[in-house]
Amino acid sequence: MRILHVIDSAGLYGAEIMLLNLMKEQQQMNINSLLLSIEDINGNSEGSLKEDAVKRGLNAERLTLSRGYSLANGLKIIRFAVENRIDIIHSHGYKANILIGSLPKLLRKTPVISTIHGWTSTKMFSRIWLYTLLDKICLRRMDAIVNVNSLSPRIGGSAERFVIENGIDELKFNSEYVLQSDTKIQDFCKDGFVIGALSRLSNEKGLICLIEAIRLLSDSIKNIKTIIIGEGTQREFLQDNILKYGLSDKVLLAGYRNNAYNYLPLFNIFVLPSLTEGLPITILEAMQAGVPIVASSVGGIPDVLGKGEYGITVEPANPKALAEAILYVHLNPDLAKEMGKKARQAVLKKYSSRRMAEDYLKVYESVLKKWK
Repeated sequence: MRILHVIDSAGLYGAEIMLLNLMKEQQQMNINSLLLSIEDINGNSEGSLKEDAVKRGLNAERLTLSRGYSLANGLKIIRFAVENRIDIIHSHGYKANILIGSLPKLLRKTPVISTIHGWTSTKMFSRIWLYTLLDKICLRRMDAIVNVNSLSPRIGGSAERFVIENGIDELKFNSEYVLQSDTKIQDFCKDGFVIGALSRLSNEKGLICLIEAIRLLSDSIKNIKTIIIGEGTQREFLQDNILKYGLSDKVLLAGYRNNAYNYLPLFNIFVLPSLTEGLPITILEAMQAGVPIVASSVGGIPDVLGKGEYGITVEPANPKALAEAILYVHLNPDLAKEMGKKARQAVLKKYSSRRMAEDYLKVYESVLKKWK
């Protein structure tokens, strides 16, 4: 069986990490999988996914396309799949979904499934809002759709529907190397109660809520420090608010880091204040690290956190509730430590990459059977 994974990547974030984990397991299961990283003619801002895949011993190629969502771009992907004798195209993300899903099935020549990793929350009639709308329309034309949690909204159309929760490998954390090699973060974390976030700097991640919560907590937790590791379009907006609230000595936008999970053991609390999510990989990573977690009650997060047994969930876009949850963890370190211990045991048992890969194999077999 030959699988082509198609993704438009801007860095190594949740969907990309999930995909690399899946491909690694497929390789061990003797499933021939190939990564196709698509980018526009000017190149990606990060552009590291293909290289990272190759470093892991995975098969990967890059396909350069013209700007926009043209029929010719979609046909380039199909042509690549035909030339490489692909049995199933597995799409990840709205750009790949639109390029492939807008083509008539007669032109596709190959069955297509898509994993919905989550949608960006944005203003109506904006460019991203339009892309999201087109994505949902094109998803209805797929042969199968995979949601990463059971609460994802239903998409119409004739596509088969599956739920497969994300999985990750057991991680080996190297926080000592991080401290030695990253003096910027080392100096900032020194003698502080560190709140950490690993996140793309975009609206749907709700990071402004975290900054506002830190403002509320600045008098209650004297040595509070917050590190946000990631990059994105909201950097300037978030930095302006950090300056406005006088939090420059308390909040650091550290930028993008490869293998950012290595920073998790440096945190006293991991916070994910998202407005919308599927099943975030960073939650699974934080659970493995045994770090106390405070996260928004959106998407699959409440289920992953055992309805409060493995972490604290709060209402999204509520800085006061987020601040109260962080303060509770700060004031109850023993309880938080026990919660982190249980979280690690739970994630290793239930959210493995092998289980995820075996579930995807069943989807592939079901789709191929109906296609033939």
